[in-house]
Amino acid sequence: MHRLDRINPFVKLLAALVLSSLGWVAGSAVTAGVIAAVVLAAVIACRLPQTRGYLKLMALVGGLVTLSWTLSFVWNGTPLAAAIDDALRMAFRLIATTGSFFVAIETTSAGTLLAACSRLRLPGSLTLVLVLVIGMIPLMREEFQSIGETQRARGLELDRGPLPRRVLYALARGVPLMVQTFRMAETIALALSIYGFDPKMARTSWRDIGWLTIQTDFPLTNPGRTT
Repeated sequence: MHRLDRINPFVKLLAALVLSSLGWVAGSAVTAGVIAAVVLAAVIACRLPQTRGYLKLMALVGGLVTLSWTLSFVWNGTPLAAAIDDALRMAFRLIATTGSFFVAIETTSAGTLLAACSRLRLPGSLTLVLVLVIGMIPLMREEFQSIGETQRARGLELDRGPLPRRVLYALARGVPLMVQTFRMAETIALALSIYGFDPKMARTSWRDIGWLTIQTDFPLTNPGRTT
C-alpha cells in the first residue's frame, strides 16, 4: 500500500481539483508551465509503478497538442508568438489536470473510497459510481497494455517506425479497448442485478475515516468473556 493511500480520498481529489483549476486560470504559458512542473515533480516524487508510462504518454500527447494548436491558431490568423503561447498553455493545463488526478486516483483503493463515501453518508448510487470509476481506470489501463502485448505478439511493431505510424497504432488500440470496456460494464451490471444491489440499503464501514484512513481492528473474541 502506498503511503498516500492513508490520506482521505476526498482530500486528494480536492487537492487535484485545486491544482488543475490553477492551471486553467493561469494567464500565461509561463505560469501554467510552473504549475505543470510542480505537478510533474509530485508525480515523480510519489514513485508510482505507472509513472514511467504516464510521463511517456504526456510527452507524446503534450507535443501533439502543442503542435496541433499552434498550427490551428496560425491558420486562423493568430501571430506566431501568441499562437505558441496559447498552445503551450493548453498543453501545460492538460499536464496539470491529468498529473494531479493521476496521483489522486492511483493512490486511492476502492475499499478506501467506499469507506469514505459511507462515512459521509453519500447516496448509494453516487457511491457506486465513484467506486466504479476509481476501480475501472486501473482495469482499463491493464487492458490497454494487454491489447498492446497481444498486437506485438501478432507482429505489429508498436514501438518502431516513424512517429505518425506509432501514434496511429496507439489510437488503433482504442477500438478493442472500447469493446472490452463495454463488456466489463455489462458484466458489472449483470452481477449487480444478480446479487440484488439496493442503493437504499445502508452499508457499514470497516475503517475510521478522517483526514487519514485507519483500519479498524475487530477482536475475534469478546474480551469480557472467558472460555
